[in-house]
Amino acid sequence: MRRGLRFTIPNQYGQFLQAILSPIPLDSYQWNVVDEESYIVKDGQLDCLLFPKSTIINGRQLNELLTYHEHYLIFVDIKAFQPSMSSEIATYEDFLHSTCEFALLVTDSQDVTIYCKDPQMLNSLYENASWHGFEDVTYITSHNDSRTRLSCW
Repeated sequence: MRRGLRFTIPNQYGQFLQAILSPIPLDSYQWNVVDEESYIVKDGQLDCLLFPKSTIINGRQLNELLTYHEHYLIFVDIKAFQPSMSSEIATYEDFLHSTCEFALLVTDSQDVTIYCKDPQMLNSLYENASWHGFEDVTYITSHNDSRTRLSCW
């Protein structure tokens, strides 16, 4: 069974979150941002944190943030909930038994891991990552998932 996918993005400034999330209807979810370290880029320099603190934002706010700001990702932990957030998601089993539909983790500026409950959306995310030229796009299954925690730390 496919749990998600992993791939590598370039280690540079850009709008990679917008590219990664483009197949997802952002407005359909509440987004929980946890312990993130990524920056808005202004005038070619790192400026303020992309998400100043752990927070819950709606899809419209997330879309605006990602559309209007170039960013540099270091660590990202974003989870999508529909209609409301459930308890803390620490493991894949927690994810399965929660109202969380989607988890996006970025580590070390370029390693992206996505977990998604919807098989059609997962296929769209895979095709989207390939279309954007991201490297080493691979499905995560129960046989190759070495992650013990659903966290970027």
